[in-house]
Amino acid sequence: MRNAAFEEYYKAQDIVPVGEWEAFLSTLRCPLPVTFRINGSGKFADHLRDKLKQDFFAKLCSGELVVSGGPPVSAVTPPRQLPWYPNGYAWQLEFSRSQLRRMPLLRDIHDFVKHANDAGSISRQEAVSMVPPLFLDVQPHHRVLDMCAAPGSKTFQLLEAIHANSRPGQTPPGFVVANDADFMRCNLLTHQTKRVCSPCLLVTNHDASRFPVFLAGAPTAAAQASAAGGASAPPRPPRYTVRFDRILADVPCSGSDLGCKAPHSQVGGKQLHFCPALRLRKT
Repeated sequence: MRNAAFEEYYKAQDIVPVGEWEAFLSTLRCPLPVTFRINGSGKFADHLRDKLKQDFFAKLCSGELVVSGGPPVSAVTPPRQLPWYPNGYAWQLEFSRSQLRRMPLLRDIHDFVKHANDAGSISRQEAVSMVPPLFLDVQPHHRVLDMCAAPGSKTFQLLEAIHANSRPGQTPPGFVVANDADFMRCNLLTHQTKRVCSPCLLVTNHDASRFPVFLAGAPTAAAQASAAGGASAPPRPPRYTVRFDRILADVPCSGSDLGCKAPHSQVGGKQLHFCPALRLRKT
């Protein structure tokens, strides 16, 4: 499948050598592998990782299983653990739809991943999307702002870091403010992050280029005594501007990778870049 407008745009950018053009297009057309990570904030994260390795992946990694039942017989690529993700919690699966239909074990893995994702035990997420939260090195006491948060996969990772090493029933001192300018995408963000059941999350719907100042004030001893004894309300304590320890800004992208996600949606390059350019100009 070729897209003349897309190719014209990228050739005009002169960023791909002429001799590598066809290889560039072939790479864009490669289907994305299925990647997922085990939610590290879950109580049974290690147990789930070991169960996946022993009950599902061991047979595939042995290299003995192939897909048969059709004209060609193709070997299944073994699941691969992403070596840079902590605790061995992230995995990559590569198999085609035809392989999925013709091997019961692959169907079992697919169904398990789907149901575990719905239950909040794992999160299906592109590998490249897992990287930015790791670089932030979020600690449980940090105040974190996720400026362009929807659909929420990276926000979920940030919350996991906030809750790291927390005891049952313990609320960490840090928090995550997850913002998105699109109201409908905020609904998606809320649906994604509610699986972690965290009191340390605030979802906001605002233009990140004009994000308001956050004000807060710790209650004074007099205010706490009043709340407990019913005395008259004391003067409001002084407020201070909240400064964030970490800020994540996953800004709008060009959408150039639509070739591997949804080839039929790959529109002309000028159209791909026009709307994000307008949004970035505002920031």
